[in-house]
Amino acid sequence: MRRWCVIMFLFFSLLPSSAPAGEYREVTPGMRPSFPADFYYQNNFRVQWWYFTGHLFDEKGREFGYELTFFVVGVQKRHYRSRFGVNAIYISHFAVSDVQGKKYYFSENADAGAFDFAGAKDDELSLWVGNNILEGTTGQMHIKASDGEKAIELTLIPQKPLVLNGEKGYSRKSEESPLFASLYFSYTDLQTTGIVKLGETLFKVEGKSWFDRELSTRGLSEIEKGWDWFSIQLDDGGEIMLYLLRKKNGTLDGYSSGTFVFRDGTYKHLSPADFTVAATGRYRSRRTGAGYPSRWEVTVPSENLTLKITPLIEDQEFVASHSTGNSYWEGTCRVEGGASGRAYVEMTGY
Repeated sequence: MRRWCVIMFLFFSLLPSSAPAGEYREVTPGMRPSFPADFYYQNNFRVQWWYFTGHLFDEKGREFGYELTFFVVGVQKRHYRSRFGVNAIYISHFAVSDVQGKKYYFSENADAGAFDFAGAKDDELSLWVGNNILEGTTGQMHIKASDGEKAIELTLIPQKPLVLNGEKGYSRKSEESPLFASLYFSYTDLQTTGIVKLGETLFKVEGKSWFDRELSTRGLSEIEKGWDWFSIQLDDGGEIMLYLLRKKNGTLDGYSSGTFVFRDGTYKHLSPADFTVAATGRYRSRRTGAGYPSRWEVTVPSENLTLKITPLIEDQEFVASHSTGNSYWEGTCRVEGGASGRAYVEMTGY
Protein backbone atom coordinates (compact mmCIF):
# COMPACT_ATOMS: atom_id res chain seq x y z
CA MET A 1 0.00 0.00 0.00
CA ARG A 2 2.74 2.47 0.90
CA ARG A 3 4.29 2.05 -2.56
CA TRP A 4 1.03 3.01 -4.24
CA CYS A 5 0.72 6.02 -1.93
CA VAL A 6 4.06 7.28 -3.23
CA ILE A 7 3.05 6.61 -6.84
CA MET A 8 -0.18 8.55 -6.42
CA PHE A 9 1.52 11.47 -4.73
CA LEU A 10 4.00 11.75 -7.60
CA PHE A 11 1.27 11.32 -10.20
CA PHE A 12 -0.95 14.07 -8.83
CA SER A 13 2.05 16.33 -8.27
CA LEU A 14 3.17 15.99 -11.87
CA LEU A 15 -0.18 15.79 -13.63
CA PRO A 16 -0.90 19.55 -13.90
CA SER A 17 2.35 20.29 -15.74
CA SER A 18 2.80 17.07 -17.69
CA ALA A 19 1.56 16.59 -21.21
CA PRO A 20 -0.92 13.70 -21.22
CA ALA A 21 0.23 10.43 -22.72
CA GLY A 22 -0.83 10.11 -26.34
CA GLU A 23 -2.61 6.86 -25.66
CA TYR A 24 -5.30 8.71 -23.67
CA ARG A 25 -8.09 10.67 -25.29
CA GLU A 26 -8.17 14.45 -24.94
CA VAL A 27 -11.40 16.24 -24.03
CA THR A 28 -11.89 18.80 -26.80
CA PRO A 29 -14.50 21.51 -27.55
CA GLY A 30 -17.63 20.07 -29.06
CA MET A 31 -17.29 16.69 -27.34
CA ARG A 32 -20.47 15.41 -25.71
CA PRO A 33 -21.07 12.68 -23.12
CA SER A 34 -22.55 9.45 -24.40
CA PHE A 35 -25.26 7.67 -22.40
CA PRO A 36 -25.40 5.28 -20.73
CA ALA A 37 -21.78 4.42 -21.67
CA ASP A 38 -20.15 7.36 -19.89
CA PHE A 39 -21.68 6.35 -16.59
CA TYR A 40 -19.43 3.30 -16.85
CA TYR A 41 -15.64 3.06 -16.65
CA GLN A 42 -13.92 4.46 -19.75
CA ASN A 43 -10.26 3.47 -20.00
CA ASN A 44 -9.56 5.87 -22.87
CA PHE A 45 -9.46 8.81 -20.41
CA ARG A 46 -6.55 9.22 -18.02
CA VAL A 47 -8.50 10.26 -14.92
CA GLN A 48 -12.19 9.96 -14.05
CA TRP A 49 -14.39 10.04 -10.99
CA TRP A 50 -17.83 9.31 -9.59
CA TYR A 51 -18.71 11.71 -6.76
CA PHE A 52 -21.56 11.42 -4.25
CA THR A 53 -22.47 13.87 -1.49
CA GLY A 54 -25.69 14.10 0.48
CA HIS A 55 -27.75 15.28 3.41
CA LEU A 56 -29.52 12.60 5.44
CA PHE A 57 -31.87 12.57 8.44
CA ASP A 58 -32.98 9.76 10.72
CA GLU A 59 -36.52 9.28 12.05
CA LYS A 60 -35.84 11.65 14.98
CA GLY A 61 -34.33 14.38 12.80
CA ARG A 62 -30.67 13.65 13.53
CA GLU A 63 -28.67 14.95 10.58
CA PHE A 64 -25.71 13.48 8.70
CA GLY A 65 -23.71 14.61 5.72
CA TYR A 66 -21.76 12.12 3.65
CA GLU A 67 -19.16 12.03 0.88
CA LEU A 68 -18.29 8.93 -1.14
CA THR A 69 -15.98 9.28 -4.12
CA PHE A 70 -14.36 6.89 -6.56
CA PHE A 71 -11.37 7.80 -8.74
CA VAL A 72 -9.68 5.76 -11.43
CA VAL A 73 -6.30 7.07 -12.60
CA GLY A 74 -4.74 5.57 -15.72
CA VAL A 75 -1.05 4.73 -15.39
CA GLN A 76 -0.60 3.16 -18.83
CA LYS A 77 -2.55 1.11 -21.36
CA ARG A 78 -0.79 -2.17 -21.80
CA HIS A 79 -1.64 -5.87 -21.88
CA TYR A 80 0.05 -7.96 -19.18
CA ARG A 81 0.29 -11.71 -18.95
CA SER A 82 0.73 -11.37 -15.20
CA ARG A 83 -2.12 -10.22 -12.99
CA PHE A 84 0.36 -7.95 -11.20
CA GLY A 85 0.69 -5.55 -14.13
CA VAL A 86 -0.69 -2.10 -13.30
CA ASN A 87 -2.76 -0.10 -15.79
CA ALA A 88 -4.78 1.96 -13.33
CA ILE A 89 -5.00 2.87 -9.67
CA TYR A 90 -8.37 2.89 -7.91
CA ILE A 91 -9.05 5.32 -5.07
CA SER A 92 -12.02 5.93 -2.81
CA HIS A 93 -12.62 8.62 -0.18
CA PHE A 94 -15.39 8.17 2.39
CA ALA A 95 -16.57 10.65 5.01
CA VAL A 96 -19.54 11.07 7.35
CA SER A 97 -20.40 14.27 9.21
CA ASP A 98 -22.42 13.69 12.38
CA VAL A 99 -24.02 17.12 12.78
CA GLN A 100 -25.52 16.53 16.23
CA GLY A 101 -22.32 14.99 17.56
CA LYS A 102 -20.23 17.71 15.86
CA LYS A 103 -17.85 15.02 14.65
CA TYR A 104 -16.31 14.35 11.24
CA TYR A 105 -15.17 10.85 10.25
CA PHE A 106 -13.06 10.16 7.15
CA SER A 107 -11.10 7.32 5.58
CA GLU A 108 -9.38 6.51 2.29
CA ASN A 109 -8.58 3.50 0.17
CA ALA A 110 -6.21 2.93 -2.76
CA ASP A 111 -5.51 -0.26 -4.70
CA ALA A 112 -4.00 -1.33 -8.02
CA GLY A 113 -6.67 -3.99 -8.56
CA ALA A 114 -4.27 -6.92 -8.92
CA PHE A 115 -6.34 -9.28 -6.74
CA ASP A 116 -9.75 -7.77 -7.58
CA PHE A 117 -9.83 -5.78 -4.34
CA ALA A 118 -10.60 -2.89 -6.67
CA GLY A 119 -11.95 -2.64 -10.18
CA ALA A 120 -14.48 -1.14 -12.58
CA LYS A 121 -16.57 -2.48 -15.44
CA ASP A 122 -16.94 -0.80 -18.81
CA ASP A 123 -20.33 -2.29 -19.72
CA GLU A 124 -22.33 -1.68 -16.54
CA LEU A 125 -22.38 0.59 -13.49
CA SER A 126 -20.10 -1.45 -11.26
CA LEU A 127 -17.10 -0.07 -9.37
CA TRP A 128 -15.41 -1.09 -6.12
CA VAL A 129 -12.42 -0.17 -3.98
CA GLY A 130 -12.21 -2.47 -0.97
CA ASN A 131 -15.51 -2.22 0.94
CA ASN A 132 -16.62 0.86 -0.98
CA ILE A 133 -18.97 -0.12 -3.80
CA LEU A 134 -21.08 1.56 -6.50
CA GLU A 135 -23.51 -0.51 -8.54
CA GLY A 136 -26.92 -0.31 -10.18
CA THR A 137 -28.31 1.49 -13.20
CA THR A 138 -28.65 5.06 -14.38
CA GLY A 139 -32.16 5.04 -12.90
CA GLN A 140 -31.31 3.56 -9.50
CA MET A 141 -27.87 3.53 -7.92
CA HIS A 142 -26.70 1.69 -4.83
CA ILE A 143 -23.66 2.72 -2.80
CA LYS A 144 -22.02 1.01 0.16
CA ALA A 145 -18.98 1.94 2.19
CA SER A 146 -17.57 0.79 5.50
CA ASP A 147 -14.51 0.81 7.71
CA GLY A 148 -13.92 0.20 11.41
CA GLU A 149 -15.90 3.18 12.71
CA LYS A 150 -18.62 4.03 10.17
CA ALA A 151 -20.69 2.63 7.31
CA ILE A 152 -23.38 3.65 4.85
CA GLU A 153 -25.67 1.64 2.61
CA LEU A 154 -27.88 3.81 0.41
CA THR A 155 -30.24 3.62 -2.56
CA LEU A 156 -30.39 6.70 -4.78
CA ILE A 157 -33.15 7.43 -7.31
CA PRO A 158 -32.99 10.50 -9.60
CA GLN A 159 -35.90 12.93 -9.26
CA LYS A 160 -34.78 15.10 -12.19
CA PRO A 161 -33.13 14.43 -15.56
CA LEU A 162 -29.36 14.58 -16.01
CA VAL A 163 -27.74 17.99 -16.08
CA LEU A 164 -24.98 18.59 -18.66
CA ASN A 165 -22.60 21.13 -17.17
CA GLY A 166 -20.64 23.62 -19.26
CA GLU A 167 -21.32 23.49 -23.01
CA LYS A 168 -23.65 20.48 -23.21
CA GLY A 169 -21.26 18.45 -21.08
CA TYR A 170 -17.93 19.89 -22.24
CA SER A 171 -16.58 21.75 -19.20
CA ARG A 172 -13.49 23.88 -19.84
CA LYS A 173 -11.26 24.35 -16.79
CA SER A 174 -8.55 26.86 -17.77
CA GLU A 175 -7.79 30.02 -19.73
CA GLU A 176 -4.51 28.38 -20.76
CA SER A 177 -5.96 25.87 -23.23
CA PRO A 178 -9.32 24.32 -24.20
CA LEU A 179 -7.72 20.91 -23.60
CA PHE A 180 -7.82 21.52 -19.84
CA ALA A 181 -11.39 20.28 -19.68
CA SER A 182 -13.66 17.43 -18.67
CA LEU A 183 -16.88 15.78 -19.70
CA TYR A 184 -19.08 16.70 -16.75
CA PHE A 185 -22.67 15.72 -15.93
CA SER A 186 -24.71 15.51 -12.74
CA TYR A 187 -27.81 14.24 -11.02
CA THR A 188 -28.59 17.17 -8.72
CA ASP A 189 -31.61 15.65 -6.93
CA LEU A 190 -31.40 12.02 -5.86
CA GLN A 191 -33.99 10.68 -3.43
CA THR A 192 -31.91 8.74 -0.90
CA THR A 193 -32.86 6.04 1.60
CA GLY A 194 -30.84 3.58 3.64
CA ILE A 195 -28.69 3.37 6.74
CA VAL A 196 -25.81 5.18 8.42
CA LYS A 197 -23.82 3.31 11.05
CA LEU A 198 -21.51 4.95 13.58
CA GLY A 199 -19.76 2.43 15.80
CA GLU A 200 -22.46 -0.03 16.81
CA THR A 201 -25.33 2.43 16.39
CA LEU A 202 -27.49 2.09 13.29
CA PHE A 203 -29.58 4.98 11.94
CA LYS A 204 -32.30 4.52 9.35
CA VAL A 205 -32.08 7.60 7.15
CA GLU A 206 -33.57 9.38 4.18
CA GLY A 207 -32.72 12.59 2.39
CA LYS A 208 -31.23 13.98 -0.78
CA SER A 209 -27.96 13.33 -2.62
CA TRP A 210 -25.97 14.84 -5.47
CA PHE A 211 -23.98 12.87 -8.06
CA ASP A 212 -21.17 14.23 -10.26
CA ARG A 213 -19.44 12.29 -13.03
CA GLU A 214 -16.34 13.64 -14.78
CA LEU A 215 -13.93 12.21 -17.35
CA SER A 216 -10.70 13.94 -18.28
CA THR A 217 -7.09 13.45 -19.27
CA ARG A 218 -5.44 16.57 -17.86
CA GLY A 219 -5.22 17.99 -14.35
CA LEU A 220 -4.98 21.63 -13.35
CA SER A 221 -3.13 23.91 -15.74
CA GLU A 222 0.20 25.57 -14.88
CA ILE A 223 -1.52 28.83 -13.97
CA GLU A 224 -3.95 27.32 -11.46
CA LYS A 225 -3.65 26.50 -7.76
CA GLY A 226 -6.96 24.92 -6.76
CA TRP A 227 -10.73 25.29 -6.74
CA ASP A 228 -13.80 25.93 -4.59
CA TRP A 229 -16.87 23.88 -5.57
CA PHE A 230 -20.45 24.29 -4.34
CA SER A 231 -23.44 21.96 -4.72
CA ILE A 232 -26.46 23.82 -3.34
CA GLN A 233 -29.81 22.06 -2.87
CA LEU A 234 -32.65 24.43 -2.02
CA ASP A 235 -35.84 23.54 -0.16
CA ASP A 236 -37.89 25.13 -2.96
CA GLY A 237 -36.67 22.44 -5.38
CA GLY A 238 -33.88 24.30 -7.15
CA GLU A 239 -30.18 23.46 -7.23
CA ILE A 240 -27.03 25.39 -8.01
CA MET A 241 -23.56 24.11 -8.91
CA LEU A 242 -20.67 26.60 -8.84
CA TYR A 243 -16.92 26.23 -9.08
CA LEU A 244 -14.24 28.87 -8.69
CA LEU A 245 -10.89 28.05 -10.28
CA ARG A 246 -8.17 29.91 -8.40
CA LYS A 247 -5.02 30.98 -10.21
CA LYS A 248 -1.58 31.15 -8.61
CA ASN A 249 -1.56 34.94 -9.00
CA GLY A 250 -4.58 35.23 -6.69
CA THR A 251 -7.22 35.91 -9.35
CA LEU A 252 -10.02 33.67 -10.61
CA ASP A 253 -9.75 31.85 -13.90
CA GLY A 254 -12.20 33.11 -16.51
CA TYR A 255 -13.52 29.59 -16.97
CA SER A 256 -14.93 29.38 -13.48
CA SER A 257 -18.50 28.36 -14.05
CA GLY A 258 -21.81 27.07 -12.74
CA THR A 259 -25.24 25.63 -13.50
CA PHE A 260 -28.61 26.79 -12.19
CA VAL A 261 -31.23 24.01 -12.07
CA PHE A 262 -34.89 24.99 -11.85
CA ARG A 263 -37.64 23.11 -10.01
CA ASP A 264 -38.91 21.51 -13.23
CA GLY A 265 -35.45 20.10 -14.09
CA THR A 266 -34.58 22.64 -16.78
CA TYR A 267 -31.26 24.38 -16.27
CA LYS A 268 -28.97 27.09 -17.54
CA HIS A 269 -25.23 27.66 -17.66
CA LEU A 270 -23.73 30.33 -15.41
CA SER A 271 -20.63 32.25 -16.51
CA PRO A 272 -18.44 34.11 -13.97
CA ALA A 273 -20.44 37.26 -14.73
CA ASP A 274 -23.66 35.53 -13.62
CA PHE A 275 -22.79 34.93 -9.97
CA THR A 276 -20.59 36.05 -7.10
CA VAL A 277 -19.11 34.15 -4.16
CA ALA A 278 -17.65 36.14 -1.26
CA ALA A 279 -15.96 34.46 1.71
CA THR A 280 -17.08 36.02 5.01
CA GLY A 281 -15.09 33.91 7.48
CA ARG A 282 -11.93 31.80 7.86
CA TYR A 283 -11.03 28.48 9.45
CA ARG A 284 -7.54 27.15 10.24
CA SER A 285 -7.09 23.41 10.40
CA ARG A 286 -5.53 21.96 13.52
CA ARG A 287 -4.47 18.91 11.52
CA THR A 288 -2.53 20.55 8.68
CA GLY A 289 -2.38 24.25 9.52
CA ALA A 290 -4.14 25.10 6.24
CA GLY A 291 -6.39 28.16 6.25
CA TYR A 292 -9.75 27.84 4.48
CA PRO A 293 -12.73 30.12 3.90
CA SER A 294 -15.52 29.00 6.23
CA ARG A 295 -18.64 31.05 5.40
CA TRP A 296 -19.84 32.50 2.13
CA GLU A 297 -22.35 34.84 0.53
CA VAL A 298 -23.49 33.64 -2.90
CA THR A 299 -25.50 35.82 -5.28
CA VAL A 300 -27.21 34.95 -8.56
CA PRO A 301 -28.57 38.33 -9.74
CA SER A 302 -30.65 36.93 -12.61
CA GLU A 303 -32.71 34.98 -10.05
CA ASN A 304 -32.73 37.81 -7.46
CA LEU A 305 -31.08 35.35 -5.10
CA THR A 306 -28.65 35.96 -2.24
CA LEU A 307 -27.65 33.01 -0.08
CA LYS A 308 -25.61 32.68 3.09
CA ILE A 309 -23.74 29.37 3.43
CA THR A 310 -22.41 28.23 6.81
CA PRO A 311 -20.62 24.95 7.68
CA LEU A 312 -22.63 22.75 10.04
CA ILE A 313 -19.33 21.47 11.46
CA GLU A 314 -16.24 23.65 11.32
CA ASP A 315 -13.70 20.81 11.00
CA GLN A 316 -14.50 18.81 7.87
CA GLU A 317 -11.00 18.57 6.43
CA PHE A 318 -10.12 15.35 4.60
CA VAL A 319 -6.43 14.43 4.92
CA ALA A 320 -5.67 11.98 2.10
CA SER A 321 -2.07 11.16 3.04
CA HIS A 322 -2.23 7.56 1.79
CA SER A 323 -4.07 7.91 -1.53
CA THR A 324 -4.02 11.22 -3.42
CA GLY A 325 -1.39 12.79 -1.17
CA ASN A 326 -3.31 16.00 -0.55
CA SER A 327 -5.69 17.57 1.96
CA TYR A 328 -8.94 19.36 1.23
CA TRP A 329 -11.98 20.69 3.08
CA GLU A 330 -15.30 19.18 2.04
CA GLY A 331 -18.36 19.37 4.20
CA THR A 332 -22.05 19.79 4.77
CA CYS A 333 -23.38 23.35 5.17
CA ARG A 334 -26.58 25.23 5.99
CA VAL A 335 -28.13 27.55 3.38
CA GLU A 336 -30.10 30.61 4.52
CA GLY A 337 -31.09 34.01 3.18
CA GLY A 338 -33.13 34.34 0.00
CA ALA A 339 -33.82 30.59 0.16
CA SER A 340 -33.11 27.80 2.63
CA GLY A 341 -31.53 24.43 2.11
CA ARG A 342 -28.29 22.52 2.34
CA ALA A 343 -25.00 22.58 0.46
CA TYR A 344 -21.76 20.68 0.12
CA VAL A 345 -18.61 22.75 -0.34
CA GLU A 346 -15.22 21.45 -1.48
CA MET A 347 -12.01 23.51 -1.29
CA THR A 348 -8.63 22.37 -2.58
CA GLY A 349 -5.19 23.96 -2.87
CA TYR A 350 -5.13 25.82 0.47
